[in-house]
Amino acid sequence: MQTMIEKVVHSDPVETAEKPHELSLRVTDLCKTYITDKQSLNVLRNVNFSMRKGDFVSVMGPSGSGKSTLLYTVSGMDKPTSGDVEFFGQNIAKLGENKMADLRLNEMGFVFQQMHMLRNLSVFDNIILAAYHASVKVSASHRRDINEKAKALMRRFDIIDIMDKDITEVSGGQLQRACLCRALINDPKMIFADEPTGSLNSKAAAEVMDKLNTLNREGATILLVTHDIKVAARTDKTLYIVDGNIQGELELGKYGDTGEAKTREKNLSNWLVNMGW
Repeated sequence: MQTMIEKVVHSDPVETAEKPHELSLRVTDLCKTYITDKQSLNVLRNVNFSMRKGDFVSVMGPSGSGKSTLLYTVSGMDKPTSGDVEFFGQNIAKLGENKMADLRLNEMGFVFQQMHMLRNLSVFDNIILAAYHASVKVSASHRRDINEKAKALMRRFDIIDIMDKDITEVSGGQLQRACLCRALINDPKMIFADEPTGSLNSKAAAEVMDKLNTLNREGATILLVTHDIKVAARTDKTLYIVDGNIQGELELGKYGDTGEAKTREKNLSNWLVNMGW
């Protein structure tokens, strides 16, 4: 079992030996401020962190600490007020809306707690829609390739038997695995997940995490927001955010099997308590 190492992260940027091409994400002095009723609300304050290709990182913190805002901002769903976000070497904080939309569609995959799918489409059609939309021109042969790829993903995630069902006819766990298929259909460079197990029972949550861990072992880079210690304990590293600033991080190492789950959860829980959880 890998030893857990606690590392406190300060708000000032830290010089590292990391080469730009080794990084999937570099966040520098990121700030996000909302103006409401002529008052400023500083949700993110000088956030600094980086991820390498193949990392699986979770973000935890109290309610209202800025977890989801952080994920939305570093994935280009929301514009930062200041600071830089380098996604595989490209500063997405400087991109226009159209270019950012193309980047999200073609190079990022998203999974949310609320499984946003179109009710008038089958599960299968919801999965292939993003791939059809990403293609400038969908020929008959290309359409067949997309369909076969979607079916292969559904077989892999054990949901091929629900492909023709309406989204209201399947379980929450099945629907979330379908959302994973949809997130992967365009071969994204990185997956962003916001509370992907938040609305699932423990069995379905474990099944979704099994799939995410398998994807990560195969090289997928994942940034995940969660309030669940069991979920965070299955990631490589946990960042702890309070009042919009990362207060520390805990290196967990790669998750192996269920035999080490309890130890990881205990160590993470103890660290979170020390951090003020």
